[in-house]
Amino acid sequence: MRNLTRTLIIGAAASGVLAGTAVAASMADGAGAEMPAAAYQAWCTASKSCTYSVRDSGTGVEDLALGKADWVGVDEPLSANQQREAGGPVAYYPTMLEGIAVAVHIPGIDGHDVDLRGTTIAEIFSGVITNWNDKRIRHSNARHPMPRNLKITLCVPQHPSGTSWDFSDYLGKVSAAYRTRLGGPSMLPRWKGAQIVRTPHVTEVGACVENHPGAITFLPFSDAMTEGLSHDVIAVGKREKVTYGQGANRTVVSENVFMHPTAQDIQAAAHFAAGRISGDLTIDLTNSHAKGAYPITVVTYAIVRKDRPMKAATRTSLRYFLSDRAQGMLVGLGYAHLPKSLLSRARAQLAAAR
Repeated sequence: MRNLTRTLIIGAAASGVLAGTAVAASMADGAGAEMPAAAYQAWCTASKSCTYSVRDSGTGVEDLALGKADWVGVDEPLSANQQREAGGPVAYYPTMLEGIAVAVHIPGIDGHDVDLRGTTIAEIFSGVITNWNDKRIRHSNARHPMPRNLKITLCVPQHPSGTSWDFSDYLGKVSAAYRTRLGGPSMLPRWKGAQIVRTPHVTEVGACVENHPGAITFLPFSDAMTEGLSHDVIAVGKREKVTYGQGANRTVVSENVFMHPTAQDIQAAAHFAAGRISGDLTIDLTNSHAKGAYPITVVTYAIVRKDRPMKAATRTSLRYFLSDRAQGMLVGLGYAHLPKSLLSRARAQLAAAR
């Protein structure tokens, strides 16, 4: 029922794009990725300057080329092929930080209490680990005896998605085995596993996990909140330096630290040197080494064609997205706000855009 409700909401939002275009031609039409949809739809409603149709990054880019969309939401910089499909150069406007959550369904164990290292997750999605009783899973979950013979089911989207690209990008960074078996990041990875269930859309993977004991999936943390799956979201581990004691008794060791995709931990990934921001305002935050940073954190962007005059409503929308008011809404929607270094440069780029 939760997923049906979400589908109806998304469908209504998509219908609203058509109605909004007909009723108020001065509004900016946005389309694209599902991961930032909750924020874009809330912002468009609050600003009354735009609409946002949930499609996927690739379809949104095609709409941008055809003039069907004034701006497009994407979860990663465009590939060379997408750049060609855009029909011209694009400008990136970073808008928010997002966390990709990993959710599980293990009978008798609350997913929120499960800890998995990044390398373990990569080995699960590359087919190296196929049973929940695997020693690598038991090692980080000694307090919770795992089922003796429960096969792992992968719930993954059937069609290309930016979320899949970001997640596979992270897995490839933390695991050589993953890179060997599946290669680099992809919008449609060739996942390997004992059992795989492919859902028609990325928004349906949450329901898949709930309906399949032994299942694991990845999804935007904002979706996990919307669909009431927060209790299924695991803590993802990474290596960090941890300090024990004080003064002469102070000891610094490297150990696995596990964290959930809370707003605070997503925001911690924004602690980076300003020099890391590319000239086009894109930046890669997955597998961040910043202390306390949730490791599967990404930046999402609104893109526009640079070779076309910016529509007044598009400028108004982007100005609102980058405002303190809009950024302040993000935590309640399951995201985190941009760091000042990135926000100030995005505002400057918008002010200079023709």
